[in-house]
Amino acid sequence: MMNYRVCFAAYLRRQGRKPVTVKFYTGSLQMYLHYCAQHRKRGNIPALMNPLLLEKYRDYLIVEKSYASSTVNRNLCGLSAFARFLMERGMLSYNPLDLVARAGKCSMSSIERRAAWQDIQLLRAKLHQDVMNVRDRAIIELLYTGLTVKELCSLLWDHSDVCPQTIKVGKRQVSLHAEARLAWQHYMILRPILRGPFLLVGNRQDASFDPGTVYSMVSNLARRHGVKVGMRMLRLAKFAGEIYGFAADAMAAQAA
Repeated sequence: MMNYRVCFAAYLRRQGRKPVTVKFYTGSLQMYLHYCAQHRKRGNIPALMNPLLLEKYRDYLIVEKSYASSTVNRNLCGLSAFARFLMERGMLSYNPLDLVARAGKCSMSSIERRAAWQDIQLLRAKLHQDVMNVRDRAIIELLYTGLTVKELCSLLWDHSDVCPQTIKVGKRQVSLHAEARLAWQHYMILRPILRGPFLLVGNRQDASFDPGTVYSMVSNLARRHGVKVGMRMLRLAKFAGEIYGFAADAMAAQAA
């Protein structure tokens, strides 16, 4: 059985973290697990890395422990580093701390969260109706899997037109949902006529898409379709919908 604290500490040291940071971050993990045990929160450790539970823990540190916002946020940073450690080992699909507002920051209300999620579903639906725009649809769907812009731009093309179930990004495996696989298949009709080793081809031969171009593209698409879509929420929307229980409306219904 994995000793999470020991393995996490080794992971931090490999990253070149200072000893004081390693000690604080592993202590943050230990303190969070103690909180879960005290409050009878059951499940394996990856299951305990849940945004709803982590929000309650943040409030516990603020209200019951009377910690300063800076101390609370440093503990959340430690747990965020632990989440990345779990992601690299395929134990988490995303970083749940990305959905937890830091102390001193305003949390999104449930209404705001749902509205942001619905805007993203509407944008996805509109792009799936535009059958000719295969590149932009592939980009939006790959970001919706949780890929960062940097990860998206680094994807390489293996000269295969086979649609994968998962893709390897760095040390982690990312699952492709049904719409992402469909977008991938359609983009593969175009990709063989483009040059270079990257999946998404930039303006120069052998160059990938520039991250700034991806941000501009998403912004322009959102404006064109009259929705508000931020990159952070686009990357987290799939997981937010699952965590907060938003209705899994069919995209066709969203676009109607």
